[in-house]
Amino acid sequence: MKHAFLIIAHNEYAVLTTLLTMLDDERNDIYVHVDRRSRLLLQKIRSYQTVKSKLYILPNPIRVYWGDISIVKTEFILMEYALRNGPYSYYHLLSGVDLPIQSQNYIHDFFARNAGKEFVGYWQSSDHQKDLDRKVSRYYLFTKSLRPNDRWHSFTVPFYNFALILQKIAHFRRKKEIGFKKGPQWFSITQEFCQHLIKEKAFVLKRFRYTLCPDEIFVQTILWNSPFRKNIYCLEDCDRGDMRLIDWGRGAPYVWQKQDAEEIIHSDKLFARKFSSNQKYIINQIKELYTN
Repeated sequence: MKHAFLIIAHNEYAVLTTLLTMLDDERNDIYVHVDRRSRLLLQKIRSYQTVKSKLYILPNPIRVYWGDISIVKTEFILMEYALRNGPYSYYHLLSGVDLPIQSQNYIHDFFARNAGKEFVGYWQSSDHQKDLDRKVSRYYLFTKSLRPNDRWHSFTVPFYNFALILQKIAHFRRKKEIGFKKGPQWFSITQEFCQHLIKEKAFVLKRFRYTLCPDEIFVQTILWNSPFRKNIYCLEDCDRGDMRLIDWGRGAPYVWQKQDAEEIIHSDKLFARKFSSNQKYIINQIKELYTN
């Protein structure tokens, strides 16, 4: 069966079109959600055409905000849209600033050899566990305005902080209905688990609505508490768990540059993020190396 690539984008047209070019393979269908606020990018990408893949630019996109439930809603929109055209062997969630760092032949062979495994990363350190507890134990309000560039940021942040302080003073903690887990947002999952996620949609949207950064929690949590838990590819190494090369040590995350070419080329991961159109050398080098 084919693979479905689900892409969340909001900027970087040059990187996004490079990603689409590298995924343009008859074994792939590509689904792109562009943030509704990114009108110019949406207008430009609608005229982009693939040669071998079917490309779907999702209609009626929503506004997507960092740390907010809108990201989770976007992922469900992409999964549901793709499921209507499936089944697929795998559903891969990527951002618009990701690139494959292996050829399509290599990627398809890898997933054929590991068929049935779920590629979802888990952060296991004590610091991450503390952060997870903080995020799922409180109600986080006004999450759409947390970024400093939001026009309502200066107005809503005091209320956001005040609500958290009140909960802390009152020793209030939200009920933990299930065991919560945390990891990177990006994944490669099977048809069966994708369908299971959709079945859990109502619970996810209700429970995670006032959770901070729910996109880093809901997939890991649902997978952990499901029969698919036994199919997790790797729990010990987060980057190996989702087969993504992401550097959190030098950035949030780090933007790959020219001098990082050897590290990327010698990586055994399948995808990397993040890239910028300001770093054309590394983007072009990867494109030349790994486009079938």
